Amino acid sequence: MRFLIISLLFYSTFLSAQTHTYQIELFDKIIGTTIVERIEKGNGEVEYKLNSKSDVNILFTHKTASMVFDITYKDGKLFSSYCKNVKDGITEVTTIASEGTQYIIKKGEDVFRSTQPIDFSAIQLYFVEPKGRSKIFSERLGKLCDFVNTAAGEYECKLANGVKNIYRYKHGMLYELEMSKGASVFMRLMP
Repeated sequence: MRFLIISLLFYSTFLSAQTHTYQIELFDKIIGTTIVERIEKGNGEVEYKLNSKSDVNILFTHKTASMVFDITYKDGKLFSSYCKNVKDGITEVTTIASEGTQYIIKKGEDVFRSTQPIDFSAIQLYFVEPKGRSKIFSERLGKLCDFVNTAAGEYECKLANGVKNIYRYKHGMLYELEMSKGASVFMRLMP
């Protein structure tokens, strides 16, 4: 009986979590991985986690990047978010906390408030095709970004720093993310 209870608990936990692993490629060479998880916690709470690491030598330069996201939704709305982005030793942290009818967004030393309800954000792009959405909230940037449907299953987002992100979906599943600024870095879903 005890084994049955433990097995059922394990099985129900397994059913309530999704994990996707993407390999990061530059010039057809694997330079890192990204793992994203969606965990149903119960009582209307969903947790999303992202861990990404890459490093590459380009000409005479060593480039590194890592990201850690821990994001919680409650009852279909963003509740809290922690995003840490480290690029070549420079760390950027953005946190978001729901406080009543507004969000407190801290990006580095800057703090601002938003009353715009957030029911869909960038982390969800790994699990759901954003059909019919023209703006997506970026947890890392702490703001809404324009999102354009450019072809069937393909969406484009141009960032202020000149990076163009192209999200590609098959059967509603993100299978490839192309990040382009001069050269393209690809994240491809691993089988």
